[in-house]
Amino acid sequence: MDQLKAKAAQLLSTKPSAADPALLAQWWASWNALADMAPAAVPDASGSSDDVGAQEELERSSNPHWKGWWNAAGPPPPPVSSEAPKNVPKKHKIVVWGGGAFGTAMATCAARNGHDVVMYVRDEAQAASINTQNINSKYLSNFTLLPNISASTNLAEANSGASLFMHCLPCQLTPKWLAANRDVIPADVCICSTAKGLYLETKQLLGDAMLAALERPQPLAFLSGPSFAAEIMKGDPTAVVVAAEKLYYATAVQKFLSCECMRLYVTQDVVGVQLGGALKNPLAIGAGMIEGLGLGINTMSAFVARSCNELHQLCVAMGGAKNTISGLSGVGDPMLTAFGK
Repeated sequence: MDQLKAKAAQLLSTKPSAADPALLAQWWASWNALADMAPAAVPDASGSSDDVGAQEELERSSNPHWKGWWNAAGPPPPPVSSEAPKNVPKKHKIVVWGGGAFGTAMATCAARNGHDVVMYVRDEAQAASINTQNINSKYLSNFTLLPNISASTNLAEANSGASLFMHCLPCQLTPKWLAANRDVIPADVCICSTAKGLYLETKQLLGDAMLAALERPQPLAFLSGPSFAAEIMKGDPTAVVVAAEKLYYATAVQKFLSCECMRLYVTQDVVGVQLGGALKNPLAIGAGMIEGLGLGINTMSAFVARSCNELHQLCVAMGGAKNTISGLSGVGDPMLTAFGK
């Protein structure tokens, strides 16, 4: 196994440039042959030779929901990618849990890429409106939904055959909802949470509370950043970040949702992204006080700058990456809240 790992590392170091297509094609053939022969020798997303992570990647690639991404992407990407998504998968089934404003926006992003999208909602009338009129009667009803968006009030039926679950339910309701429904949630399908907040009952990051509620391993990703749902629906250019411990899950979400007006960046800093989204909420109270007192941009700018500094310190103290708060899920969210109307 050590020899195979060494061969994989050597092969990665000799990848030719795209300027020589013939040589590059030969390189891909060698890489794929090695991956097929010895999957545990393939380095994981961080560049290490973690047997468990590599074997898990092989299992994902053989799963019908994930098959093809390995061949499309080749070796796992670096820890942070600023590249626009490439090799977008063919049509998949994306399930959005929640029929609120942001759930509707996430459904629209996936539908713009041609995927079949099912929104799980509890309200029969809301589901009927989406299915018969292409309108979410309860949220963002001034927008007409794409025809490849449907709705269901049956969670088991909605989840069947899904390639990705977009979790767009309130933070404090999430763990109990997952515990009640875990039997109809496949354990091998990634859940991408858009909920922002800390779980107050157990004083945990939401991701930790989600895994505790599921009582099993589950692929998780977390999407955060400055993103008003109505502006996403209008097609205003928007950028967010999605985090996952295994980067290929974040990359999968990136490929599913990125389109001309929506760009997703990826990272492995799940702690920093969750904290950035959660802790901007109390900072928003201060921003509201400043606006309510009629104070100007001087005051608001100072407040945002000092708030982001505190957020940076707390993020690092809790194990997040120091540069995460400088990005979309850190500075970006408080700016949206403070200066948005």
